[in-house]
Amino acid sequence: MNLLFVLIGGFFGGAARYGFTRLLPSPYCTFASNILGSLVFGLAVGFAQLADAPFAHPLFALGLAGGLSTWSTMAKELGEMVKQRHWWPLCKYLFWTIGIGVVLAWRGVMWAGLIYHGI
Repeated sequence: MNLLFVLIGGFFGGAARYGFTRLLPSPYCTFASNILGSLVFGLAVGFAQLADAPFAHPLFALGLAGGLSTWSTMAKELGEMVKQRHWWPLCKYLFWTIGIGVVLAWRGVMWAGLIYHGI
């Protein structure tokens, strides 16, 4: 049953990521996808820890966040920046993606607790 939840979440996450590619140019669409994916992952982990919902982790953390985020595309874009010797954009992109992603995942766990407890 978990596989089905991962597949459903992945379908919607992938569709959302595709939507970002239609709205934003690269690497901004990748940045937005990864940042939102980090937040979704944090919220999913937070809710899975608090609620008795066995589907929450596979559906939202693995499926939705996994389908939405695209770290392999980020690696490809960083590789292109290395080839072009665009060091400053590479450093900014890597720093902000990882920095904001980690902070939003952490905040997502915290916000899930606040939402769950109605605060």
